[in-house]
Amino acid sequence: MPTQRDKVLIVDDDPEVRSLLREQVLNGNRFEVFEAQDGAEGLSQAKQHDPDLIVLDLVMPGLRGADFLVALKSQGYTGPVIVETKRGNEAMAIDCFRLGATDYLTKPLREAEVLRIIEHGLEEVRLRRERKELMTRLQQTNSQLESRIKTLTTLGSVGKSVTGMLDVEQLLNRVLEAAISITGSDHATLMLRDEESGHLIMRAGKNMTLVMQEKLGEPVNDEIARLVMTSGQALTAAGDALKRFHVSADMLAVIYAPMLIQGKTIGILTVGNHRKRRVFEDEMASLLQILADYAAIAIANARLFGALEKRARNIERAYEELKTRNTSRERTLHGIIALRQPLVDVQTDLKRLSGAMPPKLMSQLGALSQKISGLLDSVEDMARQESR
Repeated sequence: MPTQRDKVLIVDDDPEVRSLLREQVLNGNRFEVFEAQDGAEGLSQAKQHDPDLIVLDLVMPGLRGADFLVALKSQGYTGPVIVETKRGNEAMAIDCFRLGATDYLTKPLREAEVLRIIEHGLEEVRLRRERKELMTRLQQTNSQLESRIKTLTTLGSVGKSVTGMLDVEQLLNRVLEAAISITGSDHATLMLRDEESGHLIMRAGKNMTLVMQEKLGEPVNDEIARLVMTSGQALTAAGDALKRFHVSADMLAVIYAPMLIQGKTIGILTVGNHRKRRVFEDEMASLLQILADYAAIAIANARLFGALEKRARNIERAYEELKTRNTSRERTLHGIIALRQPLVDVQTDLKRLSGAMPPKLMSQLGALSQKISGLLDSVEDMARQESR
């Protein structure tokens, strides 16, 4: 990182003094020099460039040095001011200290002395600048840390909530909302691998473009998705690197994170920016991968619960059918048993009548008795089968 140049404003009506300071003392890349030939121009230059240090001649036509210092202070300038005075007039320079001057030079100027006093004046400026830069970096670091803690807290909360969800639609919606919140993306999508066909299906999305919405429920033809499914590694792409994957021209940046269960990719969680014209920070891929891992576990749990619930329903249905079938068998058995006794009674009556009947009628009664015996045998067989 290049060192910031110190800005020095020279306010002096003598062009030779300005030239000496600019070309002999403040030359090189360390200084950025501005010049003014009178007090009015000096105030204008100070306001415009906000110099780190001002070299001021106390004796100039127009605005006096003391008046310049008062006006400069009213503008809010707080940097060092080195005043110039002729040798023998040092008291005038010292009087200016109460108006904001920090050091003085005597004319004729000597290069070594001028450089020493200017460097001394700039030391405090540089230290103040370094402190300001350190404070700025510290504030940025604290802000980033707070943001990271907030993100991780959100991520942990989301992880706990989704892994406890058993409603798949509610689960997918929560994951997509979290993906957008964590990455600050425009949209998020979730693709799941169909277990029968093996195809990757666009299962759900949030804030999708119209083109994406048309692909909901359809197999996905996506080069990046195929790479991530094969590698099992998250992939971030943006700008020109994204164009070679034949993604929509409106898309500026994407992150694809695989959803893994026991080393097997069951789907992909993606985020992208098509309205926000910015790429994703490197850490966003790691955060999205954590969310994808939570989502994979949650989906596996929901699928397992669904399978167990279906199995329980099937068992319950089979039990009800068995109860119905048993009830029907009991009724049949009772009906069969109820038929047996009347047949036995009829057969007994036939035997009692057979001794007093004419031969022709006896023959008919014998045939009827045989039929009743056959019916009794059938009833006994049915009773045995139903009682098994």
